[in-house]
Amino acid sequence: MRWLTEKTWRKTGGSASVVDADILALPFSAEIQCDLLVSPEHFLLIRQFQQDVYNQLNMLGTFLQPASVVVLWPSSNGQFHVYACNDTSRRIRVKSFAIGSGLLGALKERIEFSLAPCPVSAPTLPYYPDAPHPGGFYACRIVSNPAQENTTNHLPLLCVDRAGKDPWSAMEIEIIKRTGEQIASSHNLHGELLLADFERKILQQSFNGLKHLNSSLTLDSVYRAAVAALRMIVSADLIGFGEISEGTVELRHLDGDTAVAAGFKQYPLEDSLIGQAVKYRCILPDGGTHTQQTPVLNGSTLFNNFSSLLVIPLGQDKLPIGGVLLIAGRQSGLFSRRCRDLIEMISAQVAIRLELAYSHEQINQLTVTDGLTGIANRRAFERALEGMHTRALRRGSTFCLIICDIDLFKKINDTCGHTFGDLVIRQVAAEMKVVVRSGDLAARIGGEEFAILLEDTDREGATEVAERLRDRVEKKQLLYQGVLWPVTISIGVAVFPGDTGDTEKLINYADRALYRAKNSGRNRVVVWNSDVRDAQDIKG
Repeated sequence: MRWLTEKTWRKTGGSASVVDADILALPFSAEIQCDLLVSPEHFLLIRQFQQDVYNQLNMLGTFLQPASVVVLWPSSNGQFHVYACNDTSRRIRVKSFAIGSGLLGALKERIEFSLAPCPVSAPTLPYYPDAPHPGGFYACRIVSNPAQENTTNHLPLLCVDRAGKDPWSAMEIEIIKRTGEQIASSHNLHGELLLADFERKILQQSFNGLKHLNSSLTLDSVYRAAVAALRMIVSADLIGFGEISEGTVELRHLDGDTAVAAGFKQYPLEDSLIGQAVKYRCILPDGGTHTQQTPVLNGSTLFNNFSSLLVIPLGQDKLPIGGVLLIAGRQSGLFSRRCRDLIEMISAQVAIRLELAYSHEQINQLTVTDGLTGIANRRAFERALEGMHTRALRRGSTFCLIICDIDLFKKINDTCGHTFGDLVIRQVAAEMKVVVRSGDLAARIGGEEFAILLEDTDREGATEVAERLRDRVEKKQLLYQGVLWPVTISIGVAVFPGDTGDTEKLINYADRALYRAKNSGRNRVVVWNSDVRDAQDIKG
């Protein structure tokens, strides 16, 4: 049965079906990973098989009359279930029992067993616990796949009993065996139909997921679309993506098990499973079983509690591996061969989309990043100011604007040249990166002019940040031709909405505070107030 026999049915809550009571004893199973419901079409196939078995038993019971005919199907927990019966005696009281119970224990490793007449000392039939011994009993295994003969104790059984004590004739035994073969043939046929339908549905859902993936442009949207497509294939506890760069891997996205999704950082590829997968451009570990002999991430225990794991390098042919896909689950044997094939198909598409998304992100980054300093440019600053203003209005919160300017920068350029001037600009930008928080914004808005936006910050907090920045720049040791060159900045601060509720006025007020700092001797911080408003300063 290839794929179907590897897992068990998964079914969510909903309206009851006449087949629901038989789900545990069904002679079919399906991929647990795919999260597909047992659909009406599947119920129909299940019912058709069950009805086919009943028809076979009725015909056999009619031929061997008077006799009772029972089909017992094993479950994974070591029990037989009464799957179908033609019970002329109406004595069946037990629907499930341990394999090998009562008279059935006499089968042991046999394919068939015959007993007629049945002695009084013989054990009872476990599905007739209170009935007297039958006169004759015959049982044979239902073998759907010849390879199953090595596990005879866990094969389904076709059992026949009757009151008469005459031995079973060769014709009767032949008819019973033929009935078992017909049931096995029907089982194979319906199993293949179920397999085909499940594969069709899984492929359809996979391609639906890929359609969303192909419409994704940003890295985040590619990650989300890829996770959605993969979860149609496998019920993983954790799906993650890592970016490969210069001998390291940085986790960029983790989905699923938030309990282990700690802060992201870079990990060395050396001596790690990810490193081996990237080096040899292959999916590891073989078969998807996590033996934990080699750490997935060098220096991290993130994946230690997972029994199933796939590390899939993401890269197009002949191009360097730029990323890695990580799929992990606590359930062992999570990845069947077919499941791995589908994951590999999706990962090939993910690799292409990620490459495009990286390029798209780089292009977008160029439009909002200052090329000299690596911090935000004026366009990004204007967008951020608009967004921060909108959020502050909605939440009734405050934010601050800091504008700063390098003192006597023209003199620096004229004396030391533009190369040294560019170095000074980069050094000031580097100090700005140090003093701002991750949710704030530092931007270069002119030649030697910079701005900082501080969200949810009051006047005192902004003044503290401005003073810290001024002090750090003043202490920079910048040398030109072996001579220490002093570099300072002047800073102006304005507060929303304390100073104004208008963003254009906010920029004007911070700029005028900056003028005041310049005209007051430079290398200082001035916060907008009434004194600044009344002063007539000229920036210099």
